[in-house]
Amino acid sequence: MFSANFLTKNLPVSGLVVSAAAVVFSLAGCSGNITGDLSHLEEFDEYNFPSRGVTINSDVDLYVDYSTCVAEAKYSDYYRATHPSIVDCSPVFWSIKGSRITRETEDPQMVYQLLSNIHEVNNADIKQAVSDIVNKDNQAVLITDGEYFLKNSTRDNLNNPYLADEFRLWLSKGRDIYIISEPYVESGRYNKFRYYMLFTDAELENNIYDRFSRSAPAGASNVKLLHLNNGVPAVLRAESYPDINPSVSPVADNCRTDGRFDVQEYGVSWKDMRSYLSEGELEQRYVTRGLFVDKSAFDGYRIDEVAPVVYLVAEDYQEFLDSTYLEAPVKPKASHITEVKDVFAIDKAAFDETGELVLVLDEDFDGVGNSLSYEWPNLLKVDFVVTKVSDNFTQNQDLNSAYQWRSISAAQGGAMNTSIFQSISQVLMDPGMNPVGKDSAVLYTLYLSTYSL
Repeated sequence: MFSANFLTKNLPVSGLVVSAAAVVFSLAGCSGNITGDLSHLEEFDEYNFPSRGVTINSDVDLYVDYSTCVAEAKYSDYYRATHPSIVDCSPVFWSIKGSRITRETEDPQMVYQLLSNIHEVNNADIKQAVSDIVNKDNQAVLITDGEYFLKNSTRDNLNNPYLADEFRLWLSKGRDIYIISEPYVESGRYNKFRYYMLFTDAELENNIYDRFSRSAPAGASNVKLLHLNNGVPAVLRAESYPDINPSVSPVADNCRTDGRFDVQEYGVSWKDMRSYLSEGELEQRYVTRGLFVDKSAFDGYRIDEVAPVVYLVAEDYQEFLDSTYLEAPVKPKASHITEVKDVFAIDKAAFDETGELVLVLDEDFDGVGNSLSYEWPNLLKVDFVVTKVSDNFTQNQDLNSAYQWRSISAAQGGAMNTSIFQSISQVLMDPGMNPVGKDSAVLYTLYLSTYSL
């Protein structure tokens, strides 16, 4: 349950820097702390708590529904705006013509030509196309109206969550689905939506969503964006991060954020830390701050609560270091790790208001917690873990209204088609998809070194 993911890119966003599930390292050089070479801490972490890493390759498959929705898309400014980013990915073009799914070309110029000349063939087998996508390890784009019409008793599958299993499979692999919904009027009569479903992995550098959004921003043409993943959003770092409380005497030479390391060294005892930080306004009692959970309005899950989970790792790190010095053929796995309770908390008011992860002392902290170490330096692994999420889609009409439309089938009498809505909703309501209690619930990890008690 200790794994943490890494992100190799930092992007400025509204005065912040995006850093999804990054890892922070700290080491100390004061009396009572670990001595010696701490340059192997990153290797230690990856060896014992391996990151998920990128799960797909950068290749792109493009699936195009040849029904009326795309055949009429030549009149859409938004549809045309997507072409440069799609073509520039050099995708393999797959046509969906009724029940036939055909590999047409991977020549970018032919892809561009085909996108501009869709000839209508209705009753696309969308379910099979999505099944093909999620059973491969490529990125993919699917352009469709989501209408799954079968020539049997189910007809247009009004409230059939026919894509739920496929969505679950993709997301269970730690991947992401971005769905952009573009409203349009079909045949001059029917209000519907054209969907651009982007199957990718947010950890992949310059992924299809990154490229797509640069060419066709989600705010254009009244389009709406929905992001489905395993529930863990990006973590944002303020440009001034880390903001460490001066009262803990951070060692300036060992406080830096270069590369994958955020080094923080505190020079006060735990007794003094308790004395200095247990009372007063938040501006006086915080330990470290400047991290923000990206509570995007378009995420399928909303993060409601985050808690710091603290482990002692000094002894295990020392054994790992000793084996490195001895060039041992097999390095020891961590076996002495102990969870320490009642040490830190996240300030709830700040998190609720802005999403900031302000680390403070737990209100029950007595200077020791339940087992801070007297024998070993307190090299702590502090995981910021998602402990509560809620469905941000099913009851959110601002978001889910773009996934329901009135059936154009005369036999249905204008009933609402909620098949895409139900496909998404059933996934989000599935307890098995909830990230709480899973490895994926770790947002951010802080290695913090202080005096032994």
